[in-house]
Amino acid sequence: MTQKIQKLTHNQLQSKCFLWVWNEYPHLRGLLFSVTNNLTTSLKGRAGAARMAEMKSLGVVKGTTDFIFYFNGRMYAWDIKVGYDKLRPEQLDFINKVKEQGGDGGEIRSFEEFKEMFRKITGE
Repeated sequence: MTQKIQKLTHNQLQSKCFLWVWNEYPHLRGLLFSVTNNLTTSLKGRAGAARMAEMKSLGVVKGTTDFIFYFNGRMYAWDIKVGYDKLRPEQLDFINKVKEQGGDGGEIRSFEEFKEMFRKITGE
């Protein structure tokens, strides 16, 4: 009998990664967080344009990754990608800027990949 591989959506994978850290590493709570920079993508017309302008003025930056993790003085920027999705130029630019400042980042494509990377960084 073959095992059926369940494909997670973007939000399911992001939630699974976050909740794993929240539950398994309570002493690190608050150091891994989500940056919700895509709130305005579903808004249309003048109201959408006004809301987008407001969000930009509050610090929403195009290209910011889904997760930011700060640990031992170093920032990590990760974006969740599933299927054929890939990092956009703005996200690559953001990750490169983080790396230029001594941080690290990239994309996360699976829960196992995330756990392995997180454990390697924290040494736990």
